Amino acid sequence: MNRPRFFTVTLLACVSFAFLSVTHAQPDARTTSANHLGLKLVRIPAGSFVGGSPATEKERSPNETQHAVTITQPFWLSATHVTVAQFETFVRESGHRTAAETQGYAYGAWSVETNGWTKLPEGSWKNPGFKQAGDHPVVCVTWNDARAFCFWLSAKEGHTYRLPTEAEWEYACRAGGTTAYPWGENPDDGKGWANCSGQETAALFTLFPAFTWPDGFQHTAPVASFRANAWGLHDMIGNALQWCGDWYAEYPAGAAENPHGPPEGKERILRGGAFIYGPRHCRSAFRGRNFPDFQNFYVGFRVVREATAEEERKK
Repeated sequence: MNRPRFFTVTLLACVSFAFLSVTHAQPDARTTSANHLGLKLVRIPAGSFVGGSPATEKERSPNETQHAVTITQPFWLSATHVTVAQFETFVRESGHRTAAETQGYAYGAWSVETNGWTKLPEGSWKNPGFKQAGDHPVVCVTWNDARAFCFWLSAKEGHTYRLPTEAEWEYACRAGGTTAYPWGENPDDGKGWANCSGQETAALFTLFPAFTWPDGFQHTAPVASFRANAWGLHDMIGNALQWCGDWYAEYPAGAAENPHGPPEGKERILRGGAFIYGPRHCRSAFRGRNFPDFQNFYVGFRVVREATAEEERKK
């Protein structure tokens, strides 16, 4: 059943990682490409990082226990969310019908009076309840819709496309950094970095305390409107939440290599914050989750293209 939810947390112990040797290979300007949809891809090198957040991080949740993570294989990550125009091409060529279209509604109408979500009749990625152009991130898509897009794109191009694992997502989001936000530790310094709940939306989405700065948008923004992180990735934080491939679970107790979540579960991972979210939910370590058939006007996705052996031999 499609139900609007945000996240829940599980208590975990925190550990120190002062001993950890972390490696962060840097992508260079030549390691980018674009597929037939015009979706720019950035090659993310293998490396290691510390996932989660320290106990001292403001606004952290208990399910963010720090742990060492190693990514042993490079991968290509889309520099932006999948856009409305790119998703439209998929729908037109595949005949895919999203869950919202089948159900006849999308979650997305926010009621200031009741401080809660309502259903938007006939709402879907075509009509999320606000105006979008083709270069905005597609929203109102479920995990299942996003996976169908990946299957179609894989068949179309002869490469393996999929949703990023949660570990791959956080590794790419941090891009060698260790701070709470891509711009540093202070949430007040984020102007120009992300489309989150700023001063334009403070009165619209009262459930989440807003940032102190304006970002210029009440809803989604064209992708790549804000600063890229150190690895050339836009909107890792903000614009729309992003589906990951994993089922939700507690983080591993020790160091992990290429973690990809449990083989089964109830909820899929959502990362990255969104235009409705303030400082707590727009941190690099924030872990959202929801049912695979969940869709809302702040939920989208980006994709991984797996690197091939031939590509790697040429590097």
